[in-house]
Amino acid sequence: MKRKYIVYIICFFLVSCNKDSKQINSISFQDGNGVTDIDGNFYPSVMLGNGQEWTTLNLKTTKYSDGSPINNILSDVSWANSTIGSWCYYNNDILNNDIYGKLYNYHALVGDTIPVERYIRNDQNIILDTLYYDSFPCKICPAGWKIPYEEDWIDLINYLGNANTAGGKMKDTSLVYWKIPNLNATNESGFSGLPGGLRTSNGNFEYITEMGRWWCFEDAYQDYGHTRPLLYDQERTMNHYVFEKNGGLSIRLLKIN
Repeated sequence: MKRKYIVYIICFFLVSCNKDSKQINSISFQDGNGVTDIDGNFYPSVMLGNGQEWTTLNLKTTKYSDGSPINNILSDVSWANSTIGSWCYYNNDILNNDIYGKLYNYHALVGDTIPVERYIRNDQNIILDTLYYDSFPCKICPAGWKIPYEEDWIDLINYLGNANTAGGKMKDTSLVYWKIPNLNATNESGFSGLPGGLRTSNGNFEYITEMGRWWCFEDAYQDYGHTRPLLYDQERTMNHYVFEKNGGLSIRLLKIN
C-alpha cells in the first residue's frame, strides 16, 4: 500500500509540474487603454503577458507630436529623392488608410533630431562596442509611446515562441485582407497584423495583401533601417530584415514601461 501511495504522489507531482509548465508557456493578452495621436486617431492596444503593450492598428498621423506637418508625397520621383520625413497612402489611395494606415519613410520616425551613436561600455566607462545609431526623441510618437527597437520585436517574438512560428501568431486571421493561404494565422498575440504592403525607395507600391512590414527605431546601416515583416505564405517573421530609409513602411507603437 505504501508503494502505491508513493506512485500516486509522484504521478500527481509530475502532472502538476507539466500543467504549470504549460501555463507558464501560454500566450495571453488583454485590452489596453490605447492611445490617441495628435490628429485625433485612436489606436486600440493589447497588453501581453510579457508586459508589453502594443497598438493593434498601424499609425495614421499626418503630423509630428509637436503639431508640425509630415510631408505627403505623391510622385515617385519626389518620394525617391526625399530626405525629410514623408508619408503616403498605399497607391496614393485614401481608401487604404482606414484598414492599413499610412506608409512612412524612416526620416519620419526621427524628424529633424540629431543622430546619436550608442555604445556598450564597461564599468570603467571604456567603449567596448557600438550598438547602433538612433535619434531622440521620436517626434512622431504620442507621449508615453515609442516605435519599437529591434530588441522589442525580439522580446515579442520570444514570448510567442520563436521567429519560425511567431509570424502566424501575429497575423490577423482574415482572408478578406490577407491573400490566401494566410499560412497558420491565429492572431494568438492580439497584434492583428495586416498586409499593408510597402513603397520602395523608387516610389513603387508593392505587396499589399501579401506582406505587412514595420519599421524598427534603429539603424542597420547608414541608408538602411531594421524592419519586421509578416508574409501571407509563411508563419515565420524574418530577423534582421532591413529596408532602405527612403522606402515606405507601416508603423506600430509600443508603450514605454
